[in-house]
Amino acid sequence: MKILIIVVLVFFTINLNGQDSPGYISPKPTGTWNVGRKLVEWVDSSRIDIIDSTQYRTIPVFIWYPAIVNETIIPQYPLDEDWRNEQGKYLNKKIGVGASQFLQNLKVWSLTNAPAVSVKDKFPVLIFGPGYTWLTTDYSILIEEIVSHGYIVVGYIPTGFPGVTKLANRKIINGSLTVHQQDIIFEDAMFVLKNLSRLENGWLKEIIDINQVGAFGHSQGGIAATVLAGNNSAIKAFVNLDGDLMGDALKIKVTQPGLLLNNDERVAMTAATEKMDREGRERSEYRRHSDWVRATDDAQVSLRIRINGIRHLNFNDLGIVPMDLMSPAERKDKLGIVDGEKSLKIISEITRQFFDAYLKNSSFFTLVHLEEKYPEVQGLLWKGIPYY
Repeated sequence: MKILIIVVLVFFTINLNGQDSPGYISPKPTGTWNVGRKLVEWVDSSRIDIIDSTQYRTIPVFIWYPAIVNETIIPQYPLDEDWRNEQGKYLNKKIGVGASQFLQNLKVWSLTNAPAVSVKDKFPVLIFGPGYTWLTTDYSILIEEIVSHGYIVVGYIPTGFPGVTKLANRKIINGSLTVHQQDIIFEDAMFVLKNLSRLENGWLKEIIDINQVGAFGHSQGGIAATVLAGNNSAIKAFVNLDGDLMGDALKIKVTQPGLLLNNDERVAMTAATEKMDREGRERSEYRRHSDWVRATDDAQVSLRIRINGIRHLNFNDLGIVPMDLMSPAERKDKLGIVDGEKSLKIISEITRQFFDAYLKNSSFFTLVHLEEKYPEVQGLLWKGIPYY
């Protein structure tokens, strides 16, 4: 009997450990290049940090780049264990334990500190900003896919906005800044742009082309990409992934090619008979469209594309969370009603090919070709690119 009890306890313990660390792997990037990932920390000595008045503004920066990999790639966590655990505690409250456990245990394909490739032609660089409360590493699937097709992505973490930020001195910074303090993020993005020369003069000097720079981001990061383009002509093109302009961002006017890629508000409408809900979403939709038209009125190319059936969080890694880790209601509100992996594939392909057009002298889709290739896609504003 004692032996049986011990065996049962051992099995139960193993099973619990399996549940605690189930191990998920992201879709493998489809491009030519393997992907490396390096974490650096940049200090802006021109700004005192609002979080800690005794320190200058300190920003962790993840850099993804085409890499040399001489051995079999083994997927790995994008964050170290301490950071993952602290982020997990925050995400448990934000998105529920099941979805949080998924993100904590999701392994990705970019390899930490892998040697950069040696090539004749340099790669364009894209500055990336995450959504409010999220980390850049929560967009690993999107970023790795783009980098595998020949880009360098510099993803900044706006300290104090994500749920948890870990600095090089091991200090943990919990999120305390609000969306109404977005000007700090705009300054972070500008600081990163001005400091790309660090990479050009450093370990990426042989492969980075800081004369071909784009900006993109999700939600708050998408707003920041728009503002960055409006304030600096060094940005050749930008992509806003579902970020509604607000505050000072409403004053921005851009001239560079811009793409706004939106979720489908209609998915969250429970019923047409719920008048207040319907009318509120309709007002949001009209405002979103008019704000984008006004911001890009002077641009020769301005696109607004909706992916039908997705929601706001389909743009980050949570989009591929297994069905059984979220309730149907949560999934519909946060992730829509379509396949998450397919959605991320569409988002990454449209984003990358838009940058290909303006940073690599390629061509973008015509509207008809785009909608034929992706039946889920609908062009809501199509300015400066042929329809047919």
